[in-house]
Amino acid sequence: MKKSLLITAFAVLTASANAQTDEVAKDVAGLAKDSKVTVEVDSSKNWKFSGMLSLTAAHTGLKNWSAGGDRQFGFNALANLNANYAKDKHSWQNSVIAQYGTVKLFDQLPDEFRKTDDKLQFSSKYGYAFSKKFYYSAIFDYKSQFANGYVYNKEKDANGEEFVNKSRTSQWWSPLYLTYAVGIDYQPNENFTLYFSPLCGKTTVVTSDKVFEYFGNKGAYGVEQGSHSRSEFGWYFKANALYSIAKNITFNTNLTLFQNYKDGCPFDEVDVDWNVIITLQINKWLAFNIATELIYDEDIEIEVDNKAYNSKVQFKDVIGAGLTFKF
Repeated sequence: MKKSLLITAFAVLTASANAQTDEVAKDVAGLAKDSKVTVEVDSSKNWKFSGMLSLTAAHTGLKNWSAGGDRQFGFNALANLNANYAKDKHSWQNSVIAQYGTVKLFDQLPDEFRKTDDKLQFSSKYGYAFSKKFYYSAIFDYKSQFANGYVYNKEKDANGEEFVNKSRTSQWWSPLYLTYAVGIDYQPNENFTLYFSPLCGKTTVVTSDKVFEYFGNKGAYGVEQGSHSRSEFGWYFKANALYSIAKNITFNTNLTLFQNYKDGCPFDEVDVDWNVIITLQINKWLAFNIATELIYDEDIEIEVDNKAYNSKVQFKDVIGAGLTFKF
């Protein structure tokens, strides 16, 4: 299952590279010969900014509804921002992905919003070209979240009354993933990159004691009880693709793979994080968005039917239509 996921992800990203073509700059004829011509260089043109901001909301109202249901209100916010610099042999690429979603069930949770989506990720990569399409590169990646996350379990008190017990499983900087690496970057064009590093450090941070309380002696997110961080060293692979499927449809995906050298054989216990954002622009301000994330990490314990597993695929999708601004 794990290997098939890796093969599928790599195939999608490789196909996107074939869909892109190199842009060849045209020479300005006679410019060098005319000594009277003065060329002013605008340094701001070395930067290219792009991004998307989206806000979707949904409301369900019921009154005397015989078929049943819950009144609810929810919203999802998404920001995908990029700032890239290129000049001569230097390249510096920066991106931010921020997602947050919440829902309120008026009949069940009259005083509480429950989180449905939460992510904050910042990536920065500097490269120095040693050929037309290859760079020596250093990368830094930060990934955490904005708010507390909980699990809700129905329990009974001493009088037999049922209540919902809320346990905190995550919060700001719990977990926090930091990745730093040096390696080789392949950039055939501005919309596609493949990066590989044989020298990568990964630090997992859990600062909250309440998060440790929920996970107990097993530790949380691979961090042992009594400690607040875990450091790993291994190989790292990252691929990014951004291109247009059609005139009004954009496809943005990034895949990261990491393996701790201590985990043994190649491709054994590989951490996978695969994100996809698809945007169908209906008009200038209205769009339909699909955002998905697939995670496989054997250091994260997943509980299913009161059984704990360390080899479960995590998958999340957020689908909605609403106000969207692209630039």
